[in-house]
Amino acid sequence: MKASNLKASFILLLVVLSLGFILIGYKKETLQTYELTAKEKEFLSAPNAVTCKLEEIKISKIDIPKNKAPSIIDYMERHNRRYVKQAPITLANRPFKIILGFFPEREFYVYDIEKGFIIPNSWTSYNLHSYHKIDNELFEFMLIEGDTKIAARPYQGPLGTIKLGKGGRQLEKIGFRGSLFMKAGISAPIGTMQGNWPGPVEQCRIPVGDYTPGLLSGLHVTYDNLLIRISNYSNARGRYSENDIIYPIQIRQDKPYVLDFSNEPMVIFNHSHRSQTTFSRGDEIRFTTSLIDPKLDIRIDSLHDRAVKVNREYIAGGKLTRTKVTKSLDPIIVITHADGEIIAEDVFSSYRYTSWRVPDDLEINGDAEEFTVTVTYETQKLYGRVSAKQKIIIRK
Repeated sequence: MKASNLKASFILLLVVLSLGFILIGYKKETLQTYELTAKEKEFLSAPNAVTCKLEEIKISKIDIPKNKAPSIIDYMERHNRRYVKQAPITLANRPFKIILGFFPEREFYVYDIEKGFIIPNSWTSYNLHSYHKIDNELFEFMLIEGDTKIAARPYQGPLGTIKLGKGGRQLEKIGFRGSLFMKAGISAPIGTMQGNWPGPVEQCRIPVGDYTPGLLSGLHVTYDNLLIRISNYSNARGRYSENDIIYPIQIRQDKPYVLDFSNEPMVIFNHSHRSQTTFSRGDEIRFTTSLIDPKLDIRIDSLHDRAVKVNREYIAGGKLTRTKVTKSLDPIIVITHADGEIIAEDVFSSYRYTSWRVPDDLEINGDAEEFTVTVTYETQKLYGRVSAKQKIIIRK
């Protein structure tokens, strides 16, 4: 009896041990390290590559100063996000904080702990794949190990130079800042950090490739007192297909690219009626225009004269606030009879459009008359005055 009990106990012990080994083996399987892809291995092969493990947190727990977090929190709440991923990382021998939302292409934030700012959207579009400038050195990032970690390293590839040229103009002060974009929305920063915001430079080193200014951030250019912004024109027309965009700013390792606005500019009419050119008394006609460089496929807008200050009023916190701002060089529209008599003159709004309601009592020669619409941009030392004309017909 005792022998049989011992035998049964021994068998039971063997079963328990076997199950234990199975469970241990299963646990080891589940904790198996992630197999890096060839691309991840190449990225991490750089001697100064670093990694950090991402932790999912509630957006209310974002670990950066309260005066910096609201912009991220507000964005996430507007897009129904409740969680982000966060991690500390060391870049350029000092601490940073990484914050990653749901879309790495537009929700990737790099916070400089010592200097107290997030690398600005005007440089990176908050895109993980963009080149991030830290202490005048470019860094690139990658999600690795099934998107559980972030890897970072100084940019390893060839660099070229982009220079802002004068194009034969008599200029004392020039500079540009902002970003240029490659395909897939990858941006390269132009400028240098001054405090916690990018300041202008006359030339900049960026990765070799083909670029265009972005639609939203673009490049801000200073020509003496003139301040302008340039952006991609194809995107401005609503042509968002990648195939419709050209990348004419070609940065090469062996020769600087000079942006000097030496091409002939054009003013393009884009009024909302499109092909409609015949109207009647009482109609409201809305005109929109763009000043463009057709060869580079760029739009020039937000023209300001920094030497002239004008009064501005706005409501803030329920109170009327008065301040002075630089004068906006908005284009002027003039509508004339066939004999040149002016019947309407206006300044475009800051949104580059204006509306004209054809008067009910407008004097018309015959049953219908052709009128001339002239739009003029004052660009000072950039191009001087640039104008374009369009004909419209108004019936009685």
